Amino acid sequence: MTSADLSPRSVGAAGETAENVGARLSRILTAADEETNEVAGAACLEELCRFAGTDRGFIALFDDDECLEHAWLWDESGRPLAFPKPGTPLDELSGSMAGFMRVGRALAVGDLESLELGPSERALVESNGGMPRAGMMLPVLLGGRLLGVVSVHSMDETREWTKATIDQMEAFGELVVRMLDRNRERQALAAATTRARRIAAHLPDGLVMLSTDGLINWVSPSFEAMSSFSAEELEHRQFVELVGPSDRERLLKQFALVVAGPDASIAVRIANAAGDWRWADLSLTLASEPHQGVPDEIVITVRDTHERHMREQRLVEESDRDPLTGLANRGAFDRFIAELAGSDAPVMVAFCDIDDFKSFNDARGHDDGDHILRSVAGASGRSVRARDMVARIGGAEFVVVVVEPGHDAARLGDRLVSAIRAIAAEGRGEPTMSIGVCGPAPGAAAREMVRLADEAMYAAKRAGKDRLVHRGPPSGSWSDLLGP
Repeated sequence: MTSADLSPRSVGAAGETAENVGARLSRILTAADEETNEVAGAACLEELCRFAGTDRGFIALFDDDECLEHAWLWDESGRPLAFPKPGTPLDELSGSMAGFMRVGRALAVGDLESLELGPSERALVESNGGMPRAGMMLPVLLGGRLLGVVSVHSMDETREWTKATIDQMEAFGELVVRMLDRNRERQALAAATTRARRIAAHLPDGLVMLSTDGLINWVSPSFEAMSSFSAEELEHRQFVELVGPSDRERLLKQFALVVAGPDASIAVRIANAAGDWRWADLSLTLASEPHQGVPDEIVITVRDTHERHMREQRLVEESDRDPLTGLANRGAFDRFIAELAGSDAPVMVAFCDIDDFKSFNDARGHDDGDHILRSVAGASGRSVRARDMVARIGGAEFVVVVVEPGHDAARLGDRLVSAIRAIAAEGRGEPTMSIGVCGPAPGAAAREMVRLADEAMYAAKRAGKDRLVHRGPPSGSWSDLLGP
């Protein structure tokens, strides 16, 4: 309501126009915030009582259950006033007047002594300093619900209120109740926001709120500390930009999943402000409150699990390593072959076995035997690239898998044989190897290629050892590629 809604012809008991009173009320309420709402309510109530010519009054706000939520009191009568506590039901607060309040009916009685009071009303009156001589009750409804009420009383004198004054008080009452309620909601929201920030600041896990298209709306202080980015640097960025490139597609799929309904979780690497990557476990859920008129958001809980992931990775690496040679063991090799099963990339497999190793080990001792195994492992590893696989799968058996070799079997065999012959030059024995090679062929056939390379290795032994035999794709023929 503005001063344009007021009738300048309406004059209060103190001779002041409604326009002036309305202007003051508007200024008080517009300037009020959650911190000054108490003072604003008391000032407005005093203005209303003086305009009506009363010496006592209250403003009450009610919750959805029609229980007293908050009240402002003003009194100049000098009589004791015992107002009910918050949570008091409407019927207990106002007795038979509750029915009028629920339908939003304003009541103004210039001489209350003419009314017959029931026991409950009389007890209520007596508890609040006795029966007033005149009173006005102005309920305010919102969507059919009782939002609040303004009630003003003259304790010792009757009043003769004109219809214009009562109408004006109704307009004033609606303005004041609605604005005070709005500020109360803001106060509650501010308190809830402050409380949420305090909680978030002490949570070990980070919290991030995103729009459903992945844009960061808010981050908790703990996530700021975790990422080393400030909130200003993070907000309005795409969250996926913080995630490692190899994890982004998986994360976007989880976004789509959580927007569709079920919660989701994923482990990803997140970059901090220094450019370092750390592992984190993300838990994603959709916050949806359509009845509140606010957009849906994706809420992400971020738990820093980098150290745990590193420990697990080290354990996996240790469990995948042959303790003597440091090469991959049989379990790691089998998983590598299984991963190749879904690939069309060309691969080549070499199956290698040290010739007469048991006899050498028995004759020279385990120390020299272990030295030969470690030397062969090192030489084999140096013969291929880091992305290829070299594994020890038996006592003196090694398998080499080259992905996208870019050369033929003879060149692979030459490298392996040269590496083994270099060991002999060290003077601690002269190991030789029988080598079977299969490929190149698509990775989907890798398991079958291992079998064929094994057969080729035994063919090399039957042919006199210290040689390489190539079998399988592309020619499908057997041929000796290395003589003794």
